[in-house]
Amino acid sequence: MTFYEWRTQVRVGHALILLADGHDTAYTARACGWANPSHFIAAFTAVVGTTPGRHRASG
Repeated sequence: MTFYEWRTQVRVGHALILLADGHDTAYTARACGWANPSHFIAAFTAVVGTTPGRHRASG
């Protein structure tokens, strides 16, 4: 695993916590270090297998 992959997994892990606490996608993206929510959604989907919005709705 590269540093970039590891860092992305750590950031997505933090995002999972924020989404579970009820934060929206834009806030979560900024809080986890993504400058663009679209890039956050792409990275989240690649790691988790679903979009942040769908993940939050299913929880």
